[in-house]
Amino acid sequence: MSVSVLQEKSEAQHAEHAEELQLAEEAEKVEHQESIWTIVKRNPLLLLIVAYANLGSFMYGFDNLALSIALSMPSFGLIYGTPTAEGSFTIATMWQSLWNAMPLLTNMLGAFAAGPIADRVGRKWTFGIGAVFSIAGIAVVYVARQPGVFLAGKMVNAISLGICLTNGQIYVSEITPLHLRGVALSAYTFSLNLGYMVAASIAFSRVTIIAPSGFLAVFASGWAWPGVLLLGMFFIPESPFYLVRKDKLENAEKALHSIYGKNTDVKATLNNIHALNEAETAVSYEASDASFLECFRGTNWRRTRIILYCNALNNMIGIPIVSNGPYFMVQAGLSPAKVSMMIEIGIAFGMISSIYTFFFLTRVGRRKIIFTSVGVAAVFLLMMGIAGCFPRDRSAQWTVGISLQLLWFCISSAVGPAMATAGEISSARLRAKSQAVGLGFNYFWSCVWNVVTPYIFNVAPGSGGLLGKTGFIFSATSVISLVVFWLEFPETKDRTFIELDEMFEQKIPTRKFKEYKTHGFAAH
Repeated sequence: MSVSVLQEKSEAQHAEHAEELQLAEEAEKVEHQESIWTIVKRNPLLLLIVAYANLGSFMYGFDNLALSIALSMPSFGLIYGTPTAEGSFTIATMWQSLWNAMPLLTNMLGAFAAGPIADRVGRKWTFGIGAVFSIAGIAVVYVARQPGVFLAGKMVNAISLGICLTNGQIYVSEITPLHLRGVALSAYTFSLNLGYMVAASIAFSRVTIIAPSGFLAVFASGWAWPGVLLLGMFFIPESPFYLVRKDKLENAEKALHSIYGKNTDVKATLNNIHALNEAETAVSYEASDASFLECFRGTNWRRTRIILYCNALNNMIGIPIVSNGPYFMVQAGLSPAKVSMMIEIGIAFGMISSIYTFFFLTRVGRRKIIFTSVGVAAVFLLMMGIAGCFPRDRSAQWTVGISLQLLWFCISSAVGPAMATAGEISSARLRAKSQAVGLGFNYFWSCVWNVVTPYIFNVAPGSGGLLGKTGFIFSATSVISLVVFWLEFPETKDRTFIELDEMFEQKIPTRKFKEYKTHGFAAH
């Protein structure tokens, strides 16, 4: 081949690449200009797809509160408890800790597995794999009559929850346009609270039933959610990011039409994704597919740290004591009827908080909401700790219970923006692996706290018996979280993936993210 022919070919490739970059930059500009209302109006089905993707967090909330409420149900104590002289039942602290902690370990395994599975078979089929594990785990829980068998079923189901929740965050971050992305990712907490609410509504109607069917119906109702996952995966589009990385550009274009609307020109958006993938691959540390190790190298380590902080936040500001709320408040002296009422009020606070967070995320950003929410949580936990110093006083008992329910409001408004940031802060190439690392750590950290917390507040022999004074501990960890987030947590509101790549490559300081002017694809 002559030199002139080679030169012409090189010039043609350069012109084609320049045209792709121009289209990609045009897509960036359009993405910045579009409002949430424009996006939803163009394709209302996108909201349904986002709701489907958040079923994993719904299932996680449902499963967690179902167990927590079951611990306070007489029918559950009849099978798994020990009779007391007063005619009631107590659940051994060891089994409480194991039922709370061991499923979190398999949650962690599911989360870590979700990254490689999602990168190998795609996001759609990963939902189906998770659903199968859930159906099997709930079946074991339903037939169990021994604590160990019950634990085994919970652990199998927890693999599903880890897979589905992690894959849901990966999927949502990749299918939602810029201005909808934060809201869609923070829907994690709304779905979690909705799962709590559904579990509470089913369980509290069966509290007075003494027969095993009283609590078994609660767990059996959990079969509905993996059923929806299995059915829905045949109708949702595959992630266009995944398809581009697999060089299935025609399929990626079809997926984008499903997301943005059939009559929308998606060529520029497709070029955006392709250009982003090429740019990230060019600066990656490994020539092969993304690996877990790459998450801990260079600027990716800074991004991974932020993801870890976001995933640790819920436990640092009191979710372990909230998830043990029903049993905790009964031990603190409140009647089961009052506990039922207060738990439902607390969940309602969490749902309201999630909704108002959707509104403020698009206006004030992630950082301010998180700082405010964590600061208020620290105050409520301090109030709980002070009230816990007077365990026999009726007003103090109510203060403990009310503080615990108000905490739902703070946790939801802090964790939603944190999870939104965790879902968008990694590079697009490492998103599946980064989410797996983050949510895997979330479950590990939750496991640690769920083992320790019952021993801190429980009044059973061999436990700390702190009850309401446990608030002092979580108030301190909330303050620690405030310091860490102030130092390392950047504002990512209205930042596209290519802009975030540039800011991390340029090592922009945390508090300079908001005003930094990016150069887009030109920087690459």
